[in-house]
Amino acid sequence: MKCLQMKENTSDSWSNFYSNIEGFTYEPGYEYVLKVKTEKIANPPADASSIKYTLVEQVSKTKK
Repeated sequence: MKCLQMKENTSDSWSNFYSNIEGFTYEPGYEYVLKVKTEKIANPPADASSIKYTLVEQVSKTKK
């Protein structure tokens, strides 16, 4: 399974991110800095995240 790599803070190490971010489409070959809103899902499906992620702002997009 392919997934995104994420950091919550610049000092953190990279970790795998398996959820979707509503309003964001990843383009291979780029590194992004995003502002994302999180919302708890009251009754999530058994095989899904209990948090919904929504793009607030794409701060930067850098070719890697």
